[in-house]
Amino acid sequence: MDFRIIFLFLCCTVQLSWAQKDRPFKTSKLKLNWYEPAAVEPVSPSSSLQYKSILEKDDSYLKRYSILKNDEQKKSLLEQKTDFKNPGDEFKKKMNKEINEGSKVDVFFGKFVVNTPTLIIKTRDHMDPDGDKVRIIVDDVVVVLVVNLESTFKTHTIDLKEGDNLLDILALNQGLSGPNTATFALYDGNNNLITTNDWNLNTGLAAKFLIEYKKPLEEKK
Repeated sequence: MDFRIIFLFLCCTVQLSWAQKDRPFKTSKLKLNWYEPAAVEPVSPSSSLQYKSILEKDDSYLKRYSILKNDEQKKSLLEQKTDFKNPGDEFKKKMNKEINEGSKVDVFFGKFVVNTPTLIIKTRDHMDPDGDKVRIIVDDVVVVLVVNLESTFKTHTIDLKEGDNLLDILALNQGLSGPNTATFALYDGNNNLITTNDWNLNTGLAAKFLIEYKKPLEEKK
């Protein structure tokens, strides 16, 4: 063999060995094991997404839009006390007091005009009958001495003079439970209703009426 060929072969071998030592990276074959499961790195709970269960009760966002809450707010506004006073409350309070205690003064029910010479008076006890009694007086003259008030109306007819007639229905007592409670109804001689109302009177007080009798024009001729 030629000496030059041998020398060239040795030089190439030395260079290859030097090149392998100076190479910064080594290559290695990828070894896959098809029979072992891949290792999965566990995930920290703090880094995972949090999902709330639909069964968990968290209605904080509903409280802002709850109909019930709005109703409570409206109700609270309506229940706020004000300084406004209803005038009817005072009248009602007075009437309730008179019903329980009875009027302490005579009660005037008004003036009425009739065209008949007679007046029909109907009276009854508007509460449970307990022995209330009244007397009917016209112009300070007793026309009916005693009327025992019962649950049904009792009827009396009185004569009127032309002009004004002062009618008093006097409470003689207060029965078993005061005050004297009665319903009255006044009619003219033709059974036309003039007025009706109730009273609650203490003993000795009267329901007063002024009845004006005017003759019809044809009767004056």
